[in-house]
Amino acid sequence: MADPIILKDICKTYATPGESVHAVKDISLTVPEGSFVAIMGRSGCGKSTLLQILGTLLAPTSGSYLLRGQEVSGMKEKQVSALRRREIGFVFQQYRLLSEYSVWENICMPLCLDRAKPDTDYLRDLARSCGILDKLGSYPDQLSGGQQQRVAIVRAMAAKPGILLADEPTGNLDHATGQEVMNALAVCRHRFRQTIVMVTHDPETASYADFLWRMEDGRLLASGSHAEDPSSTALSDSAEIPSSTPEEVI
Repeated sequence: MADPIILKDICKTYATPGESVHAVKDISLTVPEGSFVAIMGRSGCGKSTLLQILGTLLAPTSGSYLLRGQEVSGMKEKQVSALRRREIGFVFQQYRLLSEYSVWENICMPLCLDRAKPDTDYLRDLARSCGILDKLGSYPDQLSGGQQQRVAIVRAMAAKPGILLADEPTGNLDHATGQEVMNALAVCRHRFRQTIVMVTHDPETASYADFLWRMEDGRLLASGSHAEDPSSTALSDSAEIPSSTPEEVI
């Protein structure tokens, strides 16, 4: 089976008056099947732009993106949308729940929009794994921030995507609640075998991942302990990773 995500020489440039902003610079990477990858970096380093490219929400300026073995760049928008709905779930920093709908209705909303029948047993199992089974009849304003984010995780996995993309999933939460959310994400990943790519600026959140990449000024960098991954070549702190499996988190 092909690796779910393969990028080669991906660049994203924004044209602004008087200059060009290079948000993502010549990134090549492979995300192995079933892995949990964290991308860390300061605000403005390009990590969210990269995640949007991975989610097919943003087209790169140049380079190749193979999603489940299919080249995304040559597809029409309708084809890209269908591939995205089938293969990718999203968890955002903002929960994006609809206040007028119940938790169950929010979870099922993407399926309904795609005219797909919810798998009730699967969704209840997901909700149980995330600790919100008793909240399915509640409304978002009756939930804590951590509970709302766990609803968002279940919603992201409702269509059984093989890939889950998470953008600062604990960014709006206090420390203890953030841990609860990450524990729920880790449990679901192991039970339902998702491949996860998460961007974060928080080292503790990143520690839940199997692998870590660091990003700076639009480029992926090694962070020194990459050499402890026996499948890789030793890299210095400032070395770029031209094409690799990520650094293992210790």
